[in-house]
Amino acid sequence: MSNVFLYCAALGGTCLVVQFLLLLSGVGGDHDGVGGDVGHDQGAFLKLFSLQTLTTFATFFGLVGLATERLGWSPLSVAAVATAAGGAALWGVARLMRGLAALQSQGNVDLANAVGHTASVYLRVPPHGQGHGRVLVTVQGRTVECRAVSLAREIPTGAQVKVLAHAEGDLLVVEPA
Repeated sequence: MSNVFLYCAALGGTCLVVQFLLLLSGVGGDHDGVGGDVGHDQGAFLKLFSLQTLTTFATFFGLVGLATERLGWSPLSVAAVATAAGGAALWGVARLMRGLAALQSQGNVDLANAVGHTASVYLRVPPHGQGHGRVLVTVQGRTVECRAVSLAREIPTGAQVKVLAHAEGDLLVVEPA
C-alpha cells in the first residue's frame, strides 16, 4: 500500500509544481482541465473536479497515507485518514478556485447607468437632433466620451447637461442642466 501512497504523492506533487511553474510563466491561466465548463447544467458535484483539485487530492492522499503508515496505524485507518485528507484538500482548493473566479470582472460600462447624471459638453451639440456632439460623463467611476443629441436648442461647448436617455451604442440624449 505504501507504493500507492508514494506514487500518488510523487505524481500529484510533480503536477502541482509544474502547474505552479506554468502559471508563473503565464501559461494556462484560464484552463480548468478535467471537469471544466463541460455543460451549462453540470451539477455541483462535477464542479469539484478540475486538474488543480485532482492533483491536490492525489498529493495529500499520498503524503498523509505515507505519514500515517509510518506511524504504524492499521491499514483501514491509514486509508480512511488519507482519503479524508485528500477530500478535504480537494474541497478546499475547489472553494478557493470558485472564490477566485468570483473576483473576475468584465469591466464593461453600461451607458444606461448615465441616465440622470450630469455631463460636460466636449463638442457642441446641434439643436433638434440635427446631428450629434460629444459629452464627457462619469459612469461607474469612469469618465467616458459619448456622442450626444439635443431634442431642444443647441448646447455650446463647455456647458453642463443632464443625460435624459441612452439611445443606442454610445449615443446619449441630453438637455441643458
